[in-house]
Amino acid sequence: MLKLIGAVMIFGSCAALGLSARQNLRRRVAAADAMLLALSLIGSEISCRRTPLPEIIGELAENQNPTIRLVFSGLRRRLREQNGLSLSYLWRANLRDNRAEAGLGAVECDILCEAANYLGRYDAAEQVAGLEQVGRRLSAARAAADEELRGKGNLYRTCGIALGILVILVLI
Repeated sequence: MLKLIGAVMIFGSCAALGLSARQNLRRRVAAADAMLLALSLIGSEISCRRTPLPEIIGELAENQNPTIRLVFSGLRRRLREQNGLSLSYLWRANLRDNRAEAGLGAVECDILCEAANYLGRYDAAEQVAGLEQVGRRLSAARAAADEELRGKGNLYRTCGIALGILVILVLI
């Protein structure tokens, strides 16, 4: 009976590792989609309504998308504390601190950090052009993550299950 319980626990943990790896890829694609939406909202607010960045960040902190809300509520909190730091620094620090919790990959985070080079520094047209460039690069990174999900997602799940079975057979 003890061997059976141990075998079930080993199999379950190995299968969970495989499923967790697949879920991380899914979260990465979903987070990239959310940040693409946020970039387009920022760009449209800057170009059409000429809304100041702190107000845009406040609106995004109230967004219904949990990833957008997480990233921008942290940025709003940092802007309130400010401590004499620039928006560019706060943007980068916030993204790097919330990267794992938001589900962003390192590549996506680095691309989004480049948006800090444009936000609040130039006129509206140049900010929007910079955000569009960042959006195109993020879109390409999202497509690569989606391709990885399609190619390796099922592999991770299957390998986790197969590893669990293999370990059980070796131990029994």
